[in-house]
Amino acid sequence: MIYNKFGQTGIELSQLGIGAMRFPLTEEYDPTKIDEVKVTEMLHYAIDNGVNIVDNAYVYHGQTSEIFPGKALKVGYRQKIHLATKLPVWLVKSKDDPVKYFEEQLRRLQTDFIDMYLLHGLNKNSWKSVQEHDIMPFLDWVLETGKIRYAGFSFHDEPPLFEEIVDAYPWTFCLIQLNYVDDQDQAGLEGLEYAHKKGLAVMVMEPLRGGKLANHVPAEVLETIQRSQWKQTPAQFALRWVWNRPEVSCVLSGMSTLDQVKENIGFACVDHKNTIPGKELELYARAKEIYRSRTKVNCTHCGYCLPCAQKVAIPYILELYNDAYMFDAARDSRWSYRVFVKPENRADQCTECGECEDKCPQQIPIADTLRAAHDMLTSE
Repeated sequence: MIYNKFGQTGIELSQLGIGAMRFPLTEEYDPTKIDEVKVTEMLHYAIDNGVNIVDNAYVYHGQTSEIFPGKALKVGYRQKIHLATKLPVWLVKSKDDPVKYFEEQLRRLQTDFIDMYLLHGLNKNSWKSVQEHDIMPFLDWVLETGKIRYAGFSFHDEPPLFEEIVDAYPWTFCLIQLNYVDDQDQAGLEGLEYAHKKGLAVMVMEPLRGGKLANHVPAEVLETIQRSQWKQTPAQFALRWVWNRPEVSCVLSGMSTLDQVKENIGFACVDHKNTIPGKELELYARAKEIYRSRTKVNCTHCGYCLPCAQKVAIPYILELYNDAYMFDAARDSRWSYRVFVKPENRADQCTECGECEDKCPQQIPIADTLRAAHDMLTSE
């Protein structure tokens, strides 16, 4: 296993980490039904073979994801890893809530302290909540008392806000979405370089776009990957691109099978930093172009369409609709729509008032698109 420096802390992280958002299930449409036998085997194998970070969050798997690893890691594995989890900032409604959620997380995880604690999914709305509810003094307190070792944040918004957040607090690290298709989305490469320049360790999530860059890969993309100088799977092609960046401390992968764990650990035992030459990077640009050409609707997730009077989750629904076509992932999108979008937030709640269309910078016919998306996402 290759290990990288974790910012300026003096510790080292395995370049592959376990993300706890996509554990295998015993019942397909119930994310709380974690297959404990399979996940225990996956976690123990990964740690026995060098993985030393497990990342979690309060809300993963319908708020059960922290409970299960708490049990699986208790039997001699907790001390072998750095444990990360996240405060659900959007659930904070008072200055007392951060302590309440944090203490609950300690109980769930069956631990006295958390190594890496993140403010979860910061964007323009949740960042306002952080400021309104004085969450920064809470971070100071858990750091000073030793209840956490390092403070960080995960991020889902645009580069200017990312830079503002980086500069607002003495963070140790951040967690950003990055892969070769989304290199300019959210924080992107610009954010990666900015955070690294500021001395933060940078961890990466969604290196495979939720598995979409590894499964059901279009023939044109497979042909592009086969032109590489390396013989590699689509997953390895995608992981190599992220690990090529020396600014990346660790890549978190939400693996769902033991075979995926074994393949990724084998690939993580090689140092891929600064190994991709210019001609190989052209292949990534070509693969990205192919994926982007399959985009169904030109939504940039700017959020101007929100809030919707009917509480329709417009950007997320359009993302699922796009993913179904970009990545040949209709089944995955339908599953996510059914599991993660509440009935009252689905596209069929749209009243076609037109308010969102007036605000949309991309001039998307949102009402018509939502109707088409709902039809596709609810079909079998």
